[in-house]
Amino acid sequence: MANAEWEELKQALKKPATPEAMKGAAEAFERYRVVKLAKGKQSRPTLVSLKYKAPYPTAIELKDIPKELERNPAFFEFLKKVIK
Repeated sequence: MANAEWEELKQALKKPATPEAMKGAAEAFERYRVVKLAKGKQSRPTLVSLKYKAPYPTAIELKDIPKELERNPAFFEFLKKVIK
């Protein structure tokens, strides 16, 4: 069920932005995305941030979020704020 994966992602984002926490959050997001998309939704949703001069992409497809979460601490902190 997607709710369990969502709660796991929220717990992973509560940790400080260490490499281990970022990798854990990326894996949790990927599990959530796979479960959510398995329900038949075939669109290509995109996360958009209007922050000026952000140190991360301002438009990123959902499939690319785990990679960005794993490598970019600023994006990790941004997603932490979004999901709170």
